[in-house]
This record gives sequence, structure tokens and C-alpha cells, in this order.
Amino acid sequence: MEEGFGGKERRKSERIDVAFTLTYSLEQSYTLHISLGLVDSVEAVMVNLSDLGMAIITNYDIPRGAHLYIKFNLINMRLSGDERWRFMKITGEAVSNVELPDENHRIGIRFNKISEEDREAIKNFVLCNKFKRD
Repeated sequence: MEEGFGGKERRKSERIDVAFTLTYSLEQSYTLHISLGLVDSVEAVMVNLSDLGMAIITNYDIPRGAHLYIKFNLINMRLSGDERWRFMKITGEAVSNVELPDENHRIGIRFNKISEEDREAIKNFVLCNKFKRD
């Protein structure tokens, strides 16, 4: 587990704060508080997003290096029609794990398998919503 959020900014891509529900499952069965091997997927909350990765809040202590299969709906209210909504299936690796005061964990995830269309949709989402807040 890592201590705190401090340190030099290492991100290569701009992130935006979000609050999306997602589901994830682990590539391998890790020893956690429960046996995730018996569960198809676990719900979590995504708290930020970029085209290279995300951070989630989960009840489980996911070890660094764990590979996750992530599914979520990206909804961009700044667009219209079919462009507004996109179902994403992305594979990522846990690169950080910070235990929070409420015993949840903030997991930093770097994407390692994402379609170019999904990456572009996320880039557009960040760009559209960044200007909305500035």
C-alpha cells in the first residue's frame, strides 16, 4: 500500500474528476477480504478518468500489479445522439493503492488494453467537460 496522494505529478494525460459506477473483475484470484473468484464482478466508483487510466474507490485491497477487466458506460452530456453514450470494456493494471480512512481503497489503474475508439471517446469526454468547468 502507498502512503497518501503526495508527490510529483507523473500523469502524461489530463484527467477529469467524475463519479461513474463501474464493474470490475480480476484476471487472477487474489487473496482479498472475500474470494473474488466466486463473483463475476464487483461494483466500484470511478473518481477520475483520462485516456490512459483512472482512479476508483473500492471496498477491496487490490494489490499493485493486479490486472482488472473494467466495464462502464461513458455518458457525455455535451454530445447528442448516439455519440452521447458509449459502453466501455477496458483492461488495466493496478498501479497504486491507498487505504482511505473509511477502510475503502483508492486504486490507480493504468489502461493496458483499450480500443482506439474508446480512447478517443474518453479524450473527447475530458476535453468537453474540462472547458465546461474552466
